[in-house]
Amino acid sequence: MKYHLDESYIDDTPDAFLYQRTMDRYPRSAIGCFIISEDWDEQALLELKEKSEAWFLVGLQIDDMDFDHLDIIEGIVKCQPDEVKAVTELLNVNAASTIIGIDVVDIKSLFKCGNLFQFIQASAIGDSESDLIKVTAYEIVNQLSKARHTKGLFIGMESVQSLPIEVFAYIADAVERLVPNIDEDIYYRSSMTDEPNSFHLKAIYAEE
Repeated sequence: MKYHLDESYIDDTPDAFLYQRTMDRYPRSAIGCFIISEDWDEQALLELKEKSEAWFLVGLQIDDMDFDHLDIIEGIVKCQPDEVKAVTELLNVNAASTIIGIDVVDIKSLFKCGNLFQFIQASAIGDSESDLIKVTAYEIVNQLSKARHTKGLFIGMESVQSLPIEVFAYIADAVERLVPNIDEDIYYRSSMTDEPNSFHLKAIYAEE
């Protein structure tokens, strides 16, 4: 398990950015995300990595199409088409400031746990923050408990305000205590959302 309190946020260059084949230019980022079904081939990915100066590339699989894993790709995340933005935002660890966060080195370490990851999320809206946290924690744990042995897990928490360390401890305890088939490669981050009266948990994990 790893986390830290990041109290500095200077560079506004995103750590993760979603690139599309139709783009005229590739803005700089450390993690280059791309949708696999957009007809990316190895040469196009090499050009993407070079032009965006990405440290590594992550493919987003939004359908059941077969895709041969290429050495140039660090990992693949399976998600729904309407979850692409959420996955990219989760991987953009540079967006976490003054709150619990990890860095891009940790994300690269996470992808060493496996080649194929699954994205899940849980959200709740209401007036009671404690109830929102309990509901989303229960939902994310329920989804994780259905997975086979989990080799790597990355959880992002989103709230309208900076979260106290007690909330992080509650989420971490719920996950690590109630999901028996999980190993020690767990990473957490926390960020803020402008959606009032809400709490969100987003996660990616790899299985054996």
